[in-house]
Amino acid sequence: MRFEAWLVLKDGERCDCTLSDISHIGARINIPDSEAIPDNFVLFLAENGSARRRCRVIWRKPRELGVKFETWLDDRIKATLVPKSGAAAPLKEAEPAESSA
Repeated sequence: MRFEAWLVLKDGERCDCTLSDISHIGARINIPDSEAIPDNFVLFLAENGSARRRCRVIWRKPRELGVKFETWLDDRIKATLVPKSGAAAPLKEAEPAESSA
């Protein structure tokens, strides 16, 4: 299953992307042009930013990125991933948002 997500670049610009694989240590991100993405960025797992991860690119293909998550997460905050298809499929629980501490 694929999930919607958003890359937040240093200038605050958001780029839509799709997660085709995610774990507690990293993710595979599908994006139209991976070369336009910097080596470090923030990934929003929820559109409002309540669940996010700082990422470091560990590999690139023309339309894919492999990233390692660089931040510890706060177990108190939870969010759900939204299926890309928009179907009413059950939602998978995402990793909690990072702590601001």
